[in-house]
Amino acid sequence: MTTDIARTLLVIPMKDPKDAKTRLGSGLDQRERGDLALSLFGILVQRIQTVLAARAKAQGIANAIDLAVVSASPTLKAAAERLAIRHIPEGPTRGLSAALQHAADEAHALGYGSLCILPGDLADPKPADLSRLIDHAVAGQTAVICPSSDWGTNALLLPLPNPIHFQFGEKSFHNHYRAMADAGLTPILLPLTSLRFDVDRLDDLRHLSRDHWHLLAKGDGR
Repeated sequence: MTTDIARTLLVIPMKDPKDAKTRLGSGLDQRERGDLALSLFGILVQRIQTVLAARAKAQGIANAIDLAVVSASPTLKAAAERLAIRHIPEGPTRGLSAALQHAADEAHALGYGSLCILPGDLADPKPADLSRLIDHAVAGQTAVICPSSDWGTNALLLPLPNPIHFQFGEKSFHNHYRAMADAGLTPILLPLTSLRFDVDRLDDLRHLSRDHWHLLAKGDGR
């Protein structure tokens, strides 16, 4: 069934947990890294769902935002089913940018009017910041971008069909901001504090919330 054109699909790209967070290998073993990846993903989804439920209750209308995970991992497909969100398999071309372009194409084909991208490894995304991002519904020739602490891209909100070429990687904020302007969009810079910190290196663990430490102490990343 085709989704209403005004709706937004919020997608979270994820690796298989067994292959995740290799740069943490000097401090965490493979099981711990997998548990951490699943914990980060699960808590992000739960916080977004809580924000959406509160907004729907306050506004008295159904949400116009759906969630999906983009992953080739059977583990993440099963997690999506538990969390009651969509699962979008990765396309035939490998890499984060290609996976997200495939997700953008799928979202457009399903009738979504805009795409929101959040990384699955945000350290401690605050509900207030998630709500502020969601408040910026894309309309016309605008787009939203949130930089990471090291000038990567930790949130994008774009109209569909996707008007830019994704360039995720080191310092991708600058490339995406320039691509938005080159595509004739008006970029909105949204430097939300808690969305600036993801977990790539051991030093990033200091940004984790108590929720994550509790799950990791139990050895349960779900």
